[in-house]
Amino acid sequence: MLEMFKNFLTCPHCAAKGKGKSVRPATAHRSPLISRSDAKTFHIYLEESFIRPSPTRGGSEVVALFRYDLDSAGVNGESTLVVIPLASGEAGAGLSELEGAADELAEILGSGRNLPRQHVLRSQARG
Repeated sequence: MLEMFKNFLTCPHCAAKGKGKSVRPATAHRSPLISRSDAKTFHIYLEESFIRPSPTRGGSEVVALFRYDLDSAGVNGESTLVVIPLASGEAGAGLSELEGAADELAEILGSGRNLPRQHVLRSQARG
């Protein structure tokens, strides 16, 4: 299993390359700081997220835009849109799902594979 850095402000991947990149969500008032890196070949972070009513079923879903770099694929500043169904629309809903999504996406990047443009996760919420 890869060593994984989580929820950092200064990217260890960029620092290892001699760059001092700060990672912050574009909408800090509604998007938590969620980031992952192996400090060698990739980083990924949550740029923006929001909760909306699900257009295809009852309940809510989180829509999240993640940005990433993946050295092995020559990818810089690419994005993937993640949709995560939620079991509840309560305040604080979605945080554990976003953390889980970041872990899942980091695992894909850690294997050297590029991410799809859109990724739909199964509900990880308990309900």
